[in-house]
Amino acid sequence: MANSCYNSISITGNETELDTLHRLLTKEKDNIDFEHVLDREIPFENIYEVVGTKWFTPDITFQDKVLKLTGDSAWSPPVPLFESLAKTYPSLHITMDFEELGMCFGGRLEIDHKGTNIIFQGNYWQYMAFLDYESFLQEATLELQCQIETSELTTVSQLGQMRLYQCVAEPDRPKLLKQLLELTGMGLYAVTFEKNPHIEERIFATCPEDIKEQAPNAQVKRVEP
Repeated sequence: MANSCYNSISITGNETELDTLHRLLTKEKDNIDFEHVLDREIPFENIYEVVGTKWFTPDITFQDKVLKLTGDSAWSPPVPLFESLAKTYPSLHITMDFEELGMCFGGRLEIDHKGTNIIFQGNYWQYMAFLDYESFLQEATLELQCQIETSELTTVSQLGQMRLYQCVAEPDRPKLLKQLLELTGMGLYAVTFEKNPHIEERIFATCPEDIKEQAPNAQVKRVEP
């Protein structure tokens, strides 16, 4: 089963061209008929090259001279489809936002008959931060809290390697770490071993005994974030 890529697309332009495109896009009730819209046959093996996705099932509205499509496509956004439409209907200006958490990507493009302009493109969390940093920070906090509480995330070094955490602005990271400890009720412990005292790992735990139970020879010291 394909991962669903969420798309939000706004199209403006000449009203006649918008009317024509609206009729083409809404021929089928539940999905876009790519061959009908592009007026050509599309061999299955060429579907990603021509359209960018195997299917696209958006909700479509046409109000105040703006055509909007919001919905899922398979694996990737239908960029080639709208690049072709922009060449066919040269008055159109297309803004396309897309995001896919499973494959971890997102971005914003602007498309017209002259070509495609990449406004933003990156991993999913970078895109969330681009859209609304404060909302991203709230979502990141909840996600990291969950991962600490379920023991998916156990060390500060793991935290530092996460794409999500790397999208947090550096000045906000100490505050975020402190907030995570408060939300989870965890302490932060520096753990070393006698054989390698120069190597230290900082671990999330409710108490030092939890660490000693797993590693009896560990030297454990509570530290401040």
